[in-house]
Amino acid sequence: MSQSLYPQPTPTPTCPLLKLAVFDLDGTLKEAYSPWRYLHEALGVEQQAAVFRHRFFQGEIDYLEWARLDAALWTGVELARVQTIFQQSCYRPGVQELFTLLQDNHVLTAIVSSGLDVQARQVAAELGIWRVISNELVVREGLLTGEARILVTEETKGQAMAHLRHEASALPEQCLAMGDGLADIQLFDQAGLTIAVCPRDAQVREAAHMVITDGDLSAAIPVIQQHFSLK
Repeated sequence: MSQSLYPQPTPTPTCPLLKLAVFDLDGTLKEAYSPWRYLHEALGVEQQAAVFRHRFFQGEIDYLEWARLDAALWTGVELARVQTIFQQSCYRPGVQELFTLLQDNHVLTAIVSSGLDVQARQVAAELGIWRVISNELVVREGLLTGEARILVTEETKGQAMAHLRHEASALPEQCLAMGDGLADIQLFDQAGLTIAVCPRDAQVREAAHMVITDGDLSAAIPVIQQHFSLK
């Protein structure tokens, strides 16, 4: 059941025009909360990856080293195989209805994800998303090299959001942000309406104007229509 809880958007005499909607990807638009782990499991390297994960959470390695070690496990894997694996990853219910509303009203949409560009670009193509900011897997002659370009970390989502707002000429009150993790609070800080999707931490619930607990994104549609002026 979807809930509209925690501090509600402050009513304004004139609803702001919705110009930009920014989404986390994993756990928000798609059900799997970690594309790294999802890919490890599909490729049969999760046991090795679990060792790196433990080292990161023990503070033995930093995020960049963790990403480097993870990506190295995929050295030599065909890009086409990775694309097929991510195509099998399930969307949240209601995604298509939500993006139809946004597209029909000429709202710019973007993904800011610490996940992987292979999946993010697939989603962008399928949903008609304007911009993608995510981490990139290096590919040479159709094979993963085992390298990754880290463009988004858990600490830099706010910078990405600010860049997108500048590009879209959007004030914070003209933005929608949706996410599920602690890093997404940085997106919420720059948006007039914030929605947490099956949040994994109480702080995310408390930072959002609306909480969708059943994962059905169509529940956001009437709230968006009430809060914003649409073209």
